[in-house]
Amino acid sequence: MFSLVLASARTRLWQYAGVLVVVVMSSALVTVLATVLDRVHRADTGQAAMKSAESLLGLVGGTSGLTAWLLVVNTMSLVVQQRRREIGALRTVGATARQLRLQITGEALVISLVGAAAGAGIGLAAAGPALQWLVRNDVLDAGPTAGLSLPGFTAGVLCTTAIALLAAWTAANGPMRTSPIAALREAEAERRAMPPGRAVGALAMLGLTWAAWDWYGHRDGPHEAVNGAMALCLLLILSVWLLIPLLVRPIAALCAVPGRLLSRYSGTLAAANSTAATRRVAAMAGPVLIAAGLSAMLLCGNAVSGEVESRPVARTAAAVADRAAAVAERAEAPAASARAVPVRPAEAGAADAGQAGQAGHAGHEESRPAAAPERGDGGRAERQRDRNAVGMRILMTPLITFSAIGILNTLLLATRRRRQEFAVLRLTGSTRGQMLRMLGWESAVVVLSGLIAAAAVVAVSLGGLCARADLPAADLLELLPWGALAQVAAGCAGLGLLGVVVPGLLVMRVQPSRTARDVG
Repeated sequence: MFSLVLASARTRLWQYAGVLVVVVMSSALVTVLATVLDRVHRADTGQAAMKSAESLLGLVGGTSGLTAWLLVVNTMSLVVQQRRREIGALRTVGATARQLRLQITGEALVISLVGAAAGAGIGLAAAGPALQWLVRNDVLDAGPTAGLSLPGFTAGVLCTTAIALLAAWTAANGPMRTSPIAALREAEAERRAMPPGRAVGALAMLGLTWAAWDWYGHRDGPHEAVNGAMALCLLLILSVWLLIPLLVRPIAALCAVPGRLLSRYSGTLAAANSTAATRRVAAMAGPVLIAAGLSAMLLCGNAVSGEVESRPVARTAAAVADRAAAVAERAEAPAASARAVPVRPAEAGAADAGQAGQAGHAGHEESRPAAAPERGDGGRAERQRDRNAVGMRILMTPLITFSAIGILNTLLLATRRRRQEFAVLRLTGSTRGQMLRMLGWESAVVVLSGLIAAAAVVAVSLGGLCARADLPAADLLELLPWGALAQVAAGCAGLGLLGVVVPGLLVMRVQPSRTARDVG
């Protein structure tokens, strides 16, 4: 069995190339974070430094680990889908579902161990510069020094291998439940877009989303409102990613309308391909949803959190100013009545003294709360903005890198497997230009499907934040980082076009008759 697994992994190395790259990067990142935590612990710089390092490890490692797991699951699902004919043939000649599941999981184990070991070595080399950068940017206190860390290396290898194995087991579990004849039939034509297990997982994730949102709703404060919106967005991204095989057909049909109108042959053919191959389009749009959704969640959350958390302070300052104005009006009232009502000289002197005392008390009431917030808030706000900027760079760098690799790998894998389809189209008279335009329209459908799903998720989350934090929609629209969001959308579009057109060009360089003969 082991020799069969090694031979199969070696022959399918091009399929696992994207998984291997994601595993290497994930292992390197986990190793860096675990090494930083270990060096901080050894330096014994205090509880504050330990809490900062633990928060960094938990936030960056959790976000990046979730992204890596989703991308590995997405790639493994596409690999297993493309092996449905092989799986059906092997089960027809007597192979059991357990044997095939162990073979696929064993291939993932071999790939993940090699990638995790290489990534852990890279992480140990990069941990020293990363630690110095964190200290230099005041993320960590001075004191920890660079050095090798056996716990960091072990954590990188074990965590990444566990992620890859769980992803492979999840991807291989669904197709093994179908009969051999059904597997052979579905290899030629898709009969159902949504596996039952994925549908159950999506319903469970939606229930968890509602429970988390309800739990945050019973907690007061702007900080809890922001955390609730971020948790809602993250869980909704997972739910929509699970449901995307059902959602992608109507979304793809809508996104294909411009292609139908502008290109009668290429656009119509691209629309037909997108609506017919639901699983393939869903697998290709999944990384776009993950990349755009998580990036927009972090960008919008960072932009809105400062405003939402400062609104109670602004309301308190306004209330203090109103109170001071009311006190000043009450202090002026006796003076006006004294001018209107005649009094004796002795009483006038006492009234003047009382008015002076009340005016002095009003001035004291007015100046005391107004001067306090201005002394230290400016420096604290600036330091917090700097920390937020550093934290955003730490979070966005691995997220963008993982997402870019996931998008390119999925699109390259899905397009390269369509060699026979391209050969048939070429043999029936389609030109290279028509084929490239078709691929361009298909990439537009894939990217738009992922971006529309991500935009819907982020809009729902921000709407919930507006309701919880009493923030008007007009103010929210002014706070959003539209330039950064446009860059995310443009990056996804560029990666989508690159991941579809480049392998299409490589496939179309081969003669159509030779391609059809080799695939057949």
